[in-house]
Amino acid sequence: MVSVALAVLVRGPERRIGLYAVRGHRVFSMSRHAVLGADVRLGDRHFMARRTEHGWEIDGRAASPGTADALEDLLDTLIGLRAVDVFRSPEMSSFGLEQPRATIELVTARRPERLLIGGLNAAGSALYARRDDDPRVLQIGVLLLTEIERVFYNRDGPGPAGRG
Repeated sequence: MVSVALAVLVRGPERRIGLYAVRGHRVFSMSRHAVLGADVRLGDRHFMARRTEHGWEIDGRAASPGTADALEDLLDTLIGLRAVDVFRSPEMSSFGLEQPRATIELVTARRPERLLIGGLNAAGSALYARRDDDPRVLQIGVLLLTEIERVFYNRDGPGPAGRG
C-alpha cells in the first residue's frame, strides 16, 4: 500500500487597509460628484450650500476659500459616512429623532436625501440618526457635528465673506 501526503496551503483572511478596511452600513449611497448642494440645520442655525461651475456658494453668495474647504471636507465626511450600528425600533423619541438636533439634506439631480440627527448614545461616542426613506436607526460618529460646526465657523467669521 502506498501512502501519499498532501500539503494544503490555507491562507488567512486578507487584511484590508485604508478605505478598504471601512465596514458598516453606508449612510448615503451616492458619489461625491452626484451632490449638487446641501441644506444643513443644526439647532437654530442653518446654511444652504450649492456647487456651481465656479466653486461653492453658501446662502446665495460665493464661499470664501476657508468655507469652501470646510464644505468639501463635510461632503467627503458625508459621502464616506458609515454607521457604527444599525437597528430597528418602533419608538423614535428615545433617540431624539422626533425633534432632531440637526438635519442634513443632500441635493442631487435625482432626488434629495435627508438625514435626521438625534441625541448621543449613552457612552457619548455616537449620534442616533435616521434617513427619511429608511425605518432603521443608525449610530454615526460625532465627527460629523465637528465638520458642520467648521462650516458655520468659517461662514460666520468677521467681514462680509467670513473667515478665509
